Amino acid sequence: MAYITTAEVKEIRTALKEEFGKKFKFSVSKRSGGLAVTVAIMSGDIDLSSLWASKNEGDYGFGYVNINPYHITDDNYGDKVELFKKIDNIIKTAPAKAEGGRAYFDHSDSMTDYFHTAFYYDIEVGKWDKPYTQVA
Repeated sequence: MAYITTAEVKEIRTALKEEFGKKFKFSVSKRSGGLAVTVAIMSGDIDLSSLWASKNEGDYGFGYVNINPYHITDDNYGDKVELFKKIDNIIKTAPAKAEGGRAYFDHSDSMTDYFHTAFYYDIEVGKWDKPYTQVA
């Protein structure tokens, strides 16, 4: 059954701080009763505005984008691919460092309606109610 503990979420938070230091500010939160974790980049020193270039300031979704972890490619995210791949890797490996923790796995088979994964996760830039901000 999909589940992530508070200790495993804490390990994700710690690993992100070790990897990125003060370059980015992250929001890492457990949700859905422990079934999932959301990692959101809230601010940083690089310009990510190309991800929501079709939006105008004040529009819903300006400063916010949900990253698809199954399709992190140059076609979707341009020169930010390596950043999102690093975050994705941390989310998958860091929980194993917690006492009793486990690394991410996904043995699901949607063709037979069988879903078995360690936990679900989302990667976001900003949040729907608080946009990403670029800091100097």
